[in-house]
Amino acid sequence: MVEPLILIHGEDSYLVAQAAQELRDNLSQGLISELGLEEFRGADDLEEIQRSLATPPFLSVRRVVMIWDPPQLSPAKRPSSARPPDSKRKQDRRASQLQALLATLAVRAETTAACVVVRQLLPATSTAVKGIKALGGEIRAVATPSGQEVPRHVEARARARGLRLPAAAIHLLTDIAAQDMGWLEMELDKLALYSADGRPITATVARLLITAAPPQELYRLTDALFSEPATVGQRLDALWTRPEVQPPVVVGALARVLRDLISYLDPKERATWDSAPSWRVRKMATQAARAGASRLQGWLVDLAELDWLTRTGQVDARDGLEVVLARIAWDLAGPRAN
Repeated sequence: MVEPLILIHGEDSYLVAQAAQELRDNLSQGLISELGLEEFRGADDLEEIQRSLATPPFLSVRRVVMIWDPPQLSPAKRPSSARPPDSKRKQDRRASQLQALLATLAVRAETTAACVVVRQLLPATSTAVKGIKALGGEIRAVATPSGQEVPRHVEARARARGLRLPAAAIHLLTDIAAQDMGWLEMELDKLALYSADGRPITATVARLLITAAPPQELYRLTDALFSEPATVGQRLDALWTRPEVQPPVVVGALARVLRDLISYLDPKERATWDSAPSWRVRKMATQAARAGASRLQGWLVDLAELDWLTRTGQVDARDGLEVVLARIAWDLAGPRAN
């Protein structure tokens, strides 16, 4: 029997990693992990991967090789106004690297189960997907829940932990899941720990324990700063109609966005964003190019100063936030930063 070759990919990096870990654990049952399981993370050393794929099992029926996020399968970045399309040379080099990886996978031993994990969604017509299919491989696309699937996913993950949650908890967790599946799992772990001794999770307990996700309108405001700066004032007025949204919430959300963009532009921290969903990386690349590191840092200082002025009662929180946002919108409406 020939061991499987499987490609797992999908848009949500957490769900893809979870599916890959479950597959790894199933394939590795009964193996001596130090000898029967080998994992490569972001490795471009194809000779080492080929050696592992071709190695026969030791005291077992199979070997398992996990290849996480191989750079040869990274989709090309979409061009934007800030980044022109890749040159023909880059496209040819990427195609050559992909073919080299496929050739490496082709020489795996029949006793080696191989799983290639890509925490991005690959088009069904991509050369990578077609190439692995041509090698007899199986393609598993991990779907990201949407719409009414999200609360059902939340309920299923809660049941898996033996949790009985009130509707208020499901509502809060659904808002979180719609933004970050990894965050959902952390909140469920927190609830499971609380109820480990049999204590019930009531609506009041849920509101105290679960870190509420900011409303989607808040993210629309921060996105509008970069895409439609002229609409920021209107969007901020709409936020003030929600009693749960107070100025510190908006300041905190905007500060997080600025800090993330500064981190993305820092070469020393860029690798930390490799596992982020592809849509988020594309958005950050566009926003970071639009703003530039120096302006991002300046705006972050402005927010810190605003926080101090409002806490000491020198400035009204809403008025001060409106002024800072207007200043940022004005900067972004002008020429792009170098």
